[in-house]
Amino acid sequence: MTRGERLALFLGMLSGDGCLSISHNGEGYRDYPIQFYNNDKEKVLIFSQLFFELFGIIGRVSSRTRKNRKEIWEFVKKSRKIADYLKGLGFPEGVKRDVLRVLPIIKNGTFEEKLQFLHGFIITDGYTTKDILRFHLGSKLFLEDLALLISEFIGVVKPIKAFSQNQGKYKSYQLYLNKQEKDLILGRRATMVLGQS
Repeated sequence: MTRGERLALFLGMLSGDGCLSISHNGEGYRDYPIQFYNNDKEKVLIFSQLFFELFGIIGRVSSRTRKNRKEIWEFVKKSRKIADYLKGLGFPEGVKRDVLRVLPIIKNGTFEEKLQFLHGFIITDGYTTKDILRFHLGSKLFLEDLALLISEFIGVVKPIKAFSQNQGKYKSYQLYLNKQEKDLILGRRATMVLGQS
């Protein structure tokens, strides 16, 4: 993969299970963590490898157990320079639910960069079976952007369905692709093998 394709894959994964937290160290100063969480250790290692290949810095990978829940793996690296770079691309700080968008660098990217971004997001926040590909998120704006991006591959803008939860206090949104549409996206697998060019 080119650097642009690796960055697109990285940004897709960051959009799914990553964040730029607003946190402070023990002296009250911002410490600018870039974080990524997943129950699948392999995905965290892929994110960590991409981070190193893009920025030349090694982050910390660790895990923690939670009562009655799966073990969760975490990548974290504190770097103001990298956090500022990602913010400069348009990635939001703090809670991203209502403000996350498909970033301009992806919208204006190459066909392959867009595909890598989609794969990065699919492996973190997509749900796939033999017959469907589904996204169910709290972020309507991001899902609308995603539908437009996907339309470049399948030729149609898929509708976004809204759901009310917790007696109408919380809304979530769903984007659904059928088997033929899913295969148009997943038929071109992103390069997920570490170190493969």
